[in-house]
Amino acid sequence: MNKLAFEIKTVTHVPDSISFTWNDTGGVYKVYRNGKHVYEGTAPEFSDGDIKHAKMYNYTIERIENDNVVDVIALQTSAFAEKKDKESPLQSLVLTTIVAKTQIALSWEEIQDVEDYAIYRNGTLMNTTGKNYYIDRDFSLDEGYTYAIHSTRPLAKSEERMNISNSVISKVFGTLNPFSSKEEATDEEFIVTKLIAEPKELLTPVAVRKRKPNIDRWRFRYTTFLPDEWVRNPNVLSPNHYFKGDGRGFDVNGKSYRTRVDINLAYDLDGAPLTVTKGVGESVAYSHLKRVRQKETAPSEGIVLKRMDHRKEETGFLLTHAVGNPLTTAPEIDYEVKSVMRRDGTFDMTGYHNQAPHHEIYMMRGDQGNWIPLHQAESKGLAYMSNVVAWQYWRVSSFG
Repeated sequence: MNKLAFEIKTVTHVPDSISFTWNDTGGVYKVYRNGKHVYEGTAPEFSDGDIKHAKMYNYTIERIENDNVVDVIALQTSAFAEKKDKESPLQSLVLTTIVAKTQIALSWEEIQDVEDYAIYRNGTLMNTTGKNYYIDRDFSLDEGYTYAIHSTRPLAKSEERMNISNSVISKVFGTLNPFSSKEEATDEEFIVTKLIAEPKELLTPVAVRKRKPNIDRWRFRYTTFLPDEWVRNPNVLSPNHYFKGDGRGFDVNGKSYRTRVDINLAYDLDGAPLTVTKGVGESVAYSHLKRVRQKETAPSEGIVLKRMDHRKEETGFLLTHAVGNPLTTAPEIDYEVKSVMRRDGTFDMTGYHNQAPHHEIYMMRGDQGNWIPLHQAESKGLAYMSNVVAWQYWRVSSFG
């Protein structure tokens, strides 16, 4: 008979508690929450009622024999949100990540009316499933991993932003827009990404775990840009037949853009200041012969940053963005981001945007660090800036 692996069996969420059980492989068990000892005993179960709605928690479960830690499980999960954010549904989504010697497991709260989820690991498609969980048993303890869960939902099913009449308009849009199908125009997209540290690091016993140095400096960059050199105006009646594009692909340091927002957080300075720099690229319109007709730069007043402090050494922000083309009557580039950046180096970011132009989001932890790509979305055409078209929702968070 095969010996039971030391793994989580169940994780249960109710509005006021998080409970989980694990395989009873013998010995004494200790449970730590965010590094604090909260349970010790022989029963393979724990229930935590000291929680806050929508907050994320890290648990470590240790199995002890003869006063020695012989096995460890790391678990990260969030409590149910008391109120769901209908504008940004992924923000309140319960996501659970489990790391053990024998498995990396992800489970997530089902998104209503989503039929299939595609799971990627480090950019490679691993599985497509109708179930709301995925278990990976073929991994290295010495390598960090990034998992991404992709899904879509018909706009007509949405309770977040749209209604049936808007869905009908989107179908009309899809029929008229030569760059996409009406199915694309009426599908909302969801991407949930989890960055996981090396499993061996997460599975180190708490008593001998080395404290990581604080991350005192954080940088966040959100850029929108037009990848083509020339962009045809979707309004065929306008004398401005073309607009100047940015002529580039995804690049954190790309010099040309429609808009760019840089946010810096400095925990090591008095008051931990949060600062923002706004950039708006010049709009240039051309005739049908591609001769310059107009040049103008849109104002940046539609870019608004609001600081959101939570607890000590846990700072966040709300970034809203609405910037239009000053040369023509057209929808604005519209997006929203909510973020929490903790001094211990972990983070949780969520947002949504219309599906044009290209959107790219990066983060840097520490002054001398490298930019980490968090989210990159290709444009589906300028007509996708219309609010009657399905949006894309995203969330990125870290474990370890």
